[in-house]
Amino acid sequence: MTVCALFSIYIVMEIFKVIGVGIIGAIIAGLLKKENSELSILVVMSTGIIILIVILNSLTTVIDAFFEIADKSGIGTGLFSGMLKIIGIGYLTEFSANLCDDYGYLSIGKKIQLGGKITIFLMAIPIIGSLVEIIGNLLV
Repeated sequence: MTVCALFSIYIVMEIFKVIGVGIIGAIIAGLLKKENSELSILVVMSTGIIILIVILNSLTTVIDAFFEIADKSGIGTGLFSGMLKIIGIGYLTEFSANLCDDYGYLSIGKKIQLGGKITIFLMAIPIIGSLVEIIGNLLV
């Protein structure tokens, strides 16, 4: 099997873990919600944290592959590092905003999303500048 095929199988296995943990957590939280809403909230938070841990464990492989692509491209790891940070901020912002939504604080979730979007925009400016410089060097 090729590396790509093995990587695809690995990713599919990880998503099944995430789905399994999510469904089990949702069922337990749903059962507890009627009797003990405080405990239900803790189950939702714990489920989210477990899913995040599973995802972060699989991300190391993806990050290594990302930096390998950066090395082969010759563009430099600084550009790719910035892109990874932007992706991470996007995911963490979405995760945090969804947690607020789950607890009924939609307004706070929207503010978190706005903060994330502004942060992503600010972090993208140097990357856009680098890309314009690279394109300019190619045209000259």
